[in-house]
Formats: sequence, C-alpha cells, structure tokens
Amino acid sequence: MPSGGLAADPRIATARRSRARRWGAIGLLAAFTGGYYFMTRDRVIPVGVAIPNLIAGPMSPLAAAGILTTVNGTAQEEVRDGELTVRVSAATFPERRDGQLAFAQQYARADEIVQGRKRAISFLDPGGNRFARADPEKGVVMTR
Repeated sequence: MPSGGLAADPRIATARRSRARRWGAIGLLAAFTGGYYFMTRDRVIPVGVAIPNLIAGPMSPLAAAGILTTVNGTAQEEVRDGELTVRVSAATFPERRDGQLAFAQQYARADEIVQGRKRAISFLDPGGNRFARADPEKGVVMTR
C-alpha cells in the first residue's frame, strides 16, 4: 500500500472532482435561474400612484408631434368635458403593465409639449376599459 493511504487512491480523487463539478453545476444553474427571474419579472406599479417617467430622455416638439401623429393614426380619440379620451388600438397596446404606463406617460408628455399645457387624459385599452389617467396636477397613474 502506498504511503499516502486512501488519499492517494485515484478513484477517490476522481469521485471528489465529480462531486465538486456536480455541485458547481447545480450552483451555476441556481444562479442563472435566480437572475432570470429577477430580470424578467414585471415591475411593481401600484394603482393610483404617480411614478416618475419610465422613459426620462428629452423630447423635442418635432418628436412629440410625431408620437401623437403615430398613435392617433390608429387610436380613437375624443374630447368630452375638457378631458381627452384615447382608446388605444390592439396593434399598439402594450402587453406588460410597465409598457402601458410608459405609453401613457409618453403620450401625455407629447400632448403637453404640442398643446403647451397639461390636460386630463383617460387611456382606454382595446376593450374600452380605462387603464391609466393623466391628471394635470398629479401626473400619470394606473387605474387598474
């Protein structure tokens, strides 16, 4: 028997390496799964709470007019009692909640730039249900 005893046995060394690889792979898989979960989950957006613009970049008057032209080309808009109602078409309606909020914020921002003032705007989904509202004093909030 070699002087190293069991520690020098190549089968034991191979088993230890194999076990270390297995646990390393499990750890790597767990880290990837956790990262994927945190990166793809929807952002929590509470109802009735104004959140700062999700897209904070500057908007020129030309870009604002372009946004309104693009959206209004497919959306139905109507002014009642001083409040603009925009019914978003199914083709341009964002699926995710944070996308819906960003859409409403960008539209309200563009409208403010073009009109020169903030105004009340209700945003309706393709089914006619209100999902967001722009209030001149509070900002844009989700309503459901």
